[in-house]
Amino acid sequence: MPKALDTVRTLKDKQRANGRTLALNGTAWRKLRALVLAEQPLCADCERCGWTTPANEVDHADNDPTNNERSNLIGLCRPCHSRKTQHFEHYKRTGQWLPIKGCDVHGRPLDPLHFWNTDRRAQKSPEQNGPEPAMGTHARDRT
Repeated sequence: MPKALDTVRTLKDKQRANGRTLALNGTAWRKLRALVLAEQPLCADCERCGWTTPANEVDHADNDPTNNERSNLIGLCRPCHSRKTQHFEHYKRTGQWLPIKGCDVHGRPLDPLHFWNTDRRAQKSPEQNGPEPAMGTHARDRT
């Protein structure tokens, strides 16, 4: 006896439900994954830190599993991929980004939200854009 039409799930329905356009166990994804790892054999995040770690997982840079364009896929090692996924899941739950720990080879923090990596002019108060005060701001200058 055939299933009722409202209970039959097509591949498109499954993809819509899990947000993926390529099944992770499908041939198309395996080929795309192999291409990404062949072009980018080292973990992109570790490479920024000056480490040489093989990439063994493929990540969607924009966290959109439906965007399988080559420019959106990056090779990462398992710890970096897990860390990135955890940060994004935390953001989806709380609306706040977790700080990214560590520094690059030049000593600059990896966290793009760290105050060293933000534009200080954007943080300047609008009141500071005016002319300099006529008298000094220190108490000893006010005599």
